Amino acid sequence: MPNDELVAIRARIDGLDHRIVALLAERETLVRQAGRLKTDAGAVRAPRRVAQVVERARSTAVELGASPDVVARTYQAMISAFIDLELASVGVADAPPIESAGPEDAGELLTLQRAAYATEARIYGDPELPPLVQTLDELVAELDQGVAFKVTYGHRIVGAVRGRVEGDLLRIGRLTVAPDFQGRGLGTALLAAIEESVVPGARRATLFTGHLSTANLRLYERLGYIEERREPLRPGVALIHLTKPLT
Repeated sequence: MPNDELVAIRARIDGLDHRIVALLAERETLVRQAGRLKTDAGAVRAPRRVAQVVERARSTAVELGASPDVVARTYQAMISAFIDLELASVGVADAPPIESAGPEDAGELLTLQRAAYATEARIYGDPELPPLVQTLDELVAELDQGVAFKVTYGHRIVGAVRGRVEGDLLRIGRLTVAPDFQGRGLGTALLAAIEESVVPGARRATLFTGHLSTANLRLYERLGYIEERREPLRPGVALIHLTKPLT
């Protein structure tokens, strides 16, 4: 049987747990309030904000003599649970997580890219659009040199974005979402993830799309991208370059 000292320690832990849960309840109220001000998964996940909160918790742990690793892991688990709660409040509770992508994902990303750009090929009457003829080796090299994120549902990659940083400029390349997952906010969340990942180093983001890709243009303009210039490709087809300040 536990000795008296252990019983007393456990009683104190139980008391602390009660206070912690009370604080979690207060935090949940604030999280729900914040969730009502957000409209998509990208705003809810906010990876930059999460990193700041966890780093602040680590620093506070050091100041108070606690283990920074234990505190960081605890906060990461807590934040993950609250993110799920917020996602439910904006109607995207089943939104898959966004993770970094690398050369090891190249094969599946190439398959996704070809499926996603099939519609674009029909719009432009061109089955040899660059995303459709890119080779696996070219994609591996691109992933090795840049920054990329993916959305995985089960064992399948259903969305991805990639780009590269040049000085204070983020050049966003391919944003792709599987046809059967479009309209769920994944494109918005992926763009938010790649933008957040390069701040404060990058101060501006740029991307492009074809002038007939009206759905893409609506998305980019809704997220704050502004047309910068048009680049003629061939008769009747132009690329629209858009830009957005990140800071």
